[in-house]
Amino acid sequence: MTAIIRTLICAAALSHAAADWRALAAAQSPPSPRMQMVIDALKPALPFPAAGDDGTVPERGGDDSKWFVVWPDEVDDTAIVVKANPLHPDTQEIVAKAEEVIQRAVAAAERKAQAAYDRALDELKRTGKPTDLDGISLEDEGVAGQRLDAELELTIELVDPASYEIGSSVPPEVTAGPPGVTWQVIVPPNTFQDRLSTDRRDRFTASETRLFFGPIARPTVDRVGDRPRFAVILPASAGGLAVVLRGNDALLKQVVASANWGRITPR
Repeated sequence: MTAIIRTLICAAALSHAAADWRALAAAQSPPSPRMQMVIDALKPALPFPAAGDDGTVPERGGDDSKWFVVWPDEVDDTAIVVKANPLHPDTQEIVAKAEEVIQRAVAAAERKAQAAYDRALDELKRTGKPTDLDGISLEDEGVAGQRLDAELELTIELVDPASYEIGSSVPPEVTAGPPGVTWQVIVPPNTFQDRLSTDRRDRFTASETRLFFGPIARPTVDRVGDRPRFAVILPASAGGLAVVLRGNDALLKQVVASANWGRITPR
């Protein structure tokens, strides 16, 4: 038997062993009971194909479905991620339009960085003292990049009920939730600029709805100083859980309206 054939046989055996190990691991570590309740509640609202092994396209490929779902498959997974299918024509059109704006924002950031470098070089020559410089990062894609990220994804995460803060130009709205939900806190997609921060660039807040289940008192909302930032305060409560939906606004509203939230029964 040649070395090449032995290598191919060994590679095939290792591949089968890895597949068997993954299947065994998945069977041994299903989602937690709390997460399984969330999955069961959301199944009717997410009639999309599951993700392929690498989580980048639907499991069977193709451009038929606009969305696909990365379902949790480990005991400590706490999030479901719905992604736009990159093969779907609608997704490709959205990305193409956003890329033009993003590239202009990045080009402007590059010009700004070059000007800062030139000034720092002049200062170094004049005084002999170096100056710290900021590099180009994903943040320099600007609001267009942040909006595109939100447009192409919806995350649904199980969390413990707790107070939190959110940057927004619009105050969160607290209302009674749909059947099965105690309270919901809604923030629409919006842009804001924090003039009291050292970084005064525009920021984008994705659409967010936070659902609270169980014996939880009504949350209150306070503005944080004079900043475009709000604190959502939860009174001390016994038990309960929360589900946070964040991302594509239209899909988020569709999921909130059509999920079977009554299946979530905190104990």
